[in-house]
Amino acid sequence: MTQQVEDRLVQVEGPVPGGPMERVATTRPPLRIADGAGAFFRGIGFVVSTPRVWPYSWVPVLVLVGLTTVLSLLGLWGTWRAISAVISGASAWAEAGRWVVEVLVGGVVLVAALLLGFAFAQPLSGFALEAISEQQELALGGTKREKPPFRENFFRSLAVNLIGLAVGLPLFAILTTIELFAPPAAVVTFPLKFVVSALLLAWDLLDYPLGLRRVDVPARLAFFKRNFWGLFVFGAFGAIILLVPGLGLLLLPFGVAGATRLVLKARA
Repeated sequence: MTQQVEDRLVQVEGPVPGGPMERVATTRPPLRIADGAGAFFRGIGFVVSTPRVWPYSWVPVLVLVGLTTVLSLLGLWGTWRAISAVISGASAWAEAGRWVVEVLVGGVVLVAALLLGFAFAQPLSGFALEAISEQQELALGGTKREKPPFRENFFRSLAVNLIGLAVGLPLFAILTTIELFAPPAAVVTFPLKFVVSALLLAWDLLDYPLGLRRVDVPARLAFFKRNFWGLFVFGAFGAIILLVPGLGLLLLPFGVAGATRLVLKARA
């Protein structure tokens, strides 16, 4: 009987400093598309209807606004200077070409600033997002867990987000380069950018519910692979929210609550 139980469990790979190892259940079916959509909206409902988490919700919002604003202004200023130095001319065609390039590159700069803002807002707001995840888990009947030390939490979260950026930013750069040299290709590259954004958001938002369990990167990758479609749809709703002015600022607290629901459902 013991062997049968052990066969249904996979131990998280690698050491887990300062706490017990988590185990990942593999007998439950993968998350469905409906699970991903439902978790996102239920996460919004939890944050909106739970006053005790409102103060925590504003912490990542303020950090994200500050970081994204500074990075966007610096990035736009730098690219404007660089493009103006490379593309110059008195003709109307040269001026029009310069503006087209500035708009396309400026879009990439804004996306990159937002992704970097998310990457660093999460570890800097770790205590607040961790509290939201914990409160969501307790509301669903979960158990209170011992919180990882701040240093461990910060560097783990930063590493997880930098991995996502290391994959996502080159893909955005490649797709934008294709658009510059072949504008009609935007019919294909724009949807691909949306897919990349959705996957990166899902990866980022899972950080805190998995971080509370001290799940390392290899185990996260396995979790993501197993539940790909449910997590992709979850991230896609987040990417759509980013397109709505103002609502994107609340994505982190909403998303962390929703991601917590998904982790509980997949690992119950």
